[in-house]
Parts: sequence; structure tokens; C-alpha cells
Amino acid sequence: MKIPWRTQHREVMLATGMLAAACVLAFAPDAFLPMLARAFLLQWAMLFAVLAAWSLWRRKAMTFGAGALSALMVLLQVDAPVGGEIPVGDGASDLRIAQFNVLQPNRRYDEVVRLALASNADVLSFQEVSPTWAAVLVGSLREAYPHFKVVPNERCYGIAVFCRRPVERLVEHALCGSPAIEAVLRCGHGPLHVFSVHANSPGGPADHRLRNTQLGHLARLVRSRGPRAVVVGDLNTVPWDRAMWTLCGTAGLRIGTAPWSPTFPAVLGLSLIPIDHVLTRSGAAVVRSSTFHIPGSDHRGLIADIAA
Repeated sequence: MKIPWRTQHREVMLATGMLAAACVLAFAPDAFLPMLARAFLLQWAMLFAVLAAWSLWRRKAMTFGAGALSALMVLLQVDAPVGGEIPVGDGASDLRIAQFNVLQPNRRYDEVVRLALASNADVLSFQEVSPTWAAVLVGSLREAYPHFKVVPNERCYGIAVFCRRPVERLVEHALCGSPAIEAVLRCGHGPLHVFSVHANSPGGPADHRLRNTQLGHLARLVRSRGPRAVVVGDLNTVPWDRAMWTLCGTAGLRIGTAPWSPTFPAVLGLSLIPIDHVLTRSGAAVVRSSTFHIPGSDHRGLIADIAA
């Protein structure tokens, strides 16, 4: 049976479109728009796989081949600088860290505080801390977490760290317009440097460049502290993004939390992409980690048990 020309034309156009999109996702330079599209590589791979399955069902060989090849091309880009064997101790946990991006307009203060206290974390890391959130957190947590530093901000880049175990110091660092906090904790094998960070959201080309610059400054700062270092926070980058690879390569970091566990945007218990992370250098390692729902926030939280 002869296939109508228009049908053939549509099949060729669909196959060409899938392959072109996959090539852009796989090989485009590290610019704003490609970065934005590449953040959703898993969703793109799923779309191509669905189109390939539909084409197989409809016996459309050309679009089936294009969809399968496009899904494979995209999946090959989903790689992350993760760690291997736990390099310290016997795998027992020495420190628990909980990460909260609370969402600045969120008013469910009591629920978030109760969740933080129930986490049994030694270190609590908060982002999007407004002056109101700062007052709530200090008033509710200072008894259980007597060592803290809070840098509130009205532009969604306020940050806070609360520690319940002794600290040698708590220091604020400026990362090109956004604050970061360094907590130096006393652990069994020596001081451990914990950095709480909220990188700039790459909402446009200028913001994308600023985020990359901030991560570059962070990499040099972390590297200067030696091998016993941990980075926790909303880094506004996915594990397979080139900015994440550059950060980890420069600082000697690796992703300790599950790199495929999405944390944003949290809607109805579901999220799409992982942009909240716990990273470690060679003198520390994540033993186990999990995500959790933060009442009223557009992020899921993280809990990580650290061997240090």
C-alpha cells in the first residue's frame, strides 16, 4: 500500500524535529536557553521514549528510530559527579544535616519549625529567610540549637544555619551578592567545614552568568578549607549541568545525596528536577539521604547523614 505524500512528510518532519532537539540538548554550548532545556533531560528522554513507543505501535519505522535514538542521546547526558565508596570511618553516621528552602512568602511557620525539630539534625540549613522568618526561627530554635547565624534578606536570598553541637566559628561569606554561611564543627576526626549556600536562580542570561560566577567563588573557597568539607543548600543547578561538574571538579566535591531525586518545584507531593544538594569532599561522605515535604514550600527538603 502506497503511503500518502503528506503522511510521509509529517513523519519526516517529526523524526527530524526529534533528532534536532536531541542534538541541541546533547551538544549545545553552556548558554542560558540550552541550560534551561537541559535541566529537564529526564523529562525529554521520557517524551522521546513515548513518541518511539507510539511510532512502534503505529508501525512508523522512521519516527520509531528517531525517537529511540533521541532518547538514548539524551539519557547519555544524564550523568553526575557522584561518589563511590565511603572514604572515612566504617560507614557510621557522625553528623546529620537537614536542608530547608522555606519559600519566603510561606506563612506555615509552626509546621516548619516542628518539622525541623523532629528531624533530629545536628545542623539545620535554611534558605529564603526573610526578617520575619529569621525572628520565628531564632525564637523557636535557639534553645535546642544554641549556635546559629542568621542573615535575613527580603529578596529571597536570606540564609540561616543552626547547630546543636559545639562550633568553632560561624562565618558569613559574600558570593557575588548572595550570602553563604560557613560553620566549623568539632567532629571526631577534626574540624568539619559545613557551607550553607543559596546560589542565584538562573532566570535569565545575566542571572545564569551570576550563578556560575558564584559557584566558581564557592569552589575556590571550599577547596581552601582542605578535604573535610560539606556543601549543603539550594544550588539552583541539576547534577548533570556543566556548572555542577565545574564546581565539583574545581573543589574536589561529589554529590552525596541521591542525584536523581527531584526537589523542585514541589507541587502535590511531586517535583521535577533536583536542585537542592549535599556535596562532600574526600574527608567526609554521605552515608544515607532522603527528601521530605516542607509545608508551604515549593521545594522538598533534604536529610543527609554524614560520616566524617
